Amino acid sequence: MKTIVCPVDFSETAEKAAHYAARIARELDAELILAHAQHVPSVDAQGTIMAVKDLVEEQQAVVSKDLDALVSRLNSSIGGAIKTWQTFGLVVDMINEMLEQKSIYMVIMGTKGATNAIDRWIGTTSTDVMNRCDVPMIIVPEGSEFVGWKRVGYATDFSQETDNGILDVQELIKPFGATLSIVHVSNKTVDADEMMAVVRHFEPEVNVDTITGSDVALELNDYVWSNDLQLLALKRHKRNFFERLFHKSVAQEIAISSQMPILVL
Repeated sequence: MKTIVCPVDFSETAEKAAHYAARIARELDAELILAHAQHVPSVDAQGTIMAVKDLVEEQQAVVSKDLDALVSRLNSSIGGAIKTWQTFGLVVDMINEMLEQKSIYMVIMGTKGATNAIDRWIGTTSTDVMNRCDVPMIIVPEGSEFVGWKRVGYATDFSQETDNGILDVQELIKPFGATLSIVHVSNKTVDADEMMAVVRHFEPEVNVDTITGSDVALELNDYVWSNDLQLLALKRHKRNFFERLFHKSVAQEIAISSQMPILVL
């Protein structure tokens, strides 16, 4: 059975994402794990080890109660196999810890997007997971609801790295009966050979759209709305620390600005 992980912090945004994840888990007959990463409780410098232990256990009990309540709400409205997970630390560390212990098919996580300049510079919790966890991820913007996948887009720059993700997206959306459109944004003319290198992956052929523009994130967001897509997929390029300093990440820019769910491979 496939396993889908949905990190939650008990906010309204997280609960919406949990409902989104539960709907997808039901469609894929997958197990859903609601996971919560919490901070270690702070105590007075004079506090004893037993006092810390008591606070930790008390906090864990509260989280368990909140997780169970969320499971109950999901079961009553959607159903499915739902489990819970909690730990102390950062969300990204929790996901990587889970990856060491079990096979995770996908992470689905809610986000409010970038709410200030700092978010746009260093990213959000969801983009941190996107950049540091080696697992497919759907980022669900605040207010999004799962209405099925009828039309899905895949953004490519015609590199071999991004083209390799096409078959993965096809396989994921197959159970939903979705049609797939390929979209490429560039301020240069697209070579016919590059186009055919993408199209050859598909049987039957799919629609391929090329858009002239320099702001890739803006053009892709416009494309999503004008073509009534329910999901936009893209593949994150792996870069080292210094490359990330000097290269703008299209995946991160879209993840923090899109009002439509984004699948990041």
